[in-house]
Amino acid sequence: TSLVQTAIGPLREDGFCFISGKFDQLQHAEPLSAIIYAFDKYFHDIIKSADGRSDLTRNAILEATGDCAGVLEVFPALEKILEGHSMIPTQVGVKETHHRFEYAFRSMVRAITTPSNPVVLFFDDLQWA
Repeated sequence: TSLVQTAIGPLREDGFCFISGKFDQLQHAEPLSAIIYAFDKYFHDIIKSADGRSDLTRNAILEATGDCAGVLEVFPALEKILEGHSMIPTQVGVKETHHRFEYAFRSMVRAITTPSNPVVLFFDDLQWA
């Protein structure tokens, strides 16, 4: 953790976006809590920015995820960015829903991480995940 804290400043100076979350020993019932917190904070920061990043992010994510963007509603701030542009996917079984979420999440991460917007992901205390 301290090594990463030392690296944050130089990474941000080089134009990297830093996304971090921390798993909590007491939140085993919510296994994605650190991931949801980290990305929700990232999307909230995009909403607060006044440089048009919200529109660029929405378009990139919708293009990358297609009709699967609706499963990303676990990120409340992303839901605000998408502004109802995502469709609620057709109801499918548990296994298919899991695959759909994984696909949409991977596509979303690829969409927000570009050569012009490099991103560093850091998750602390993975042993509690």
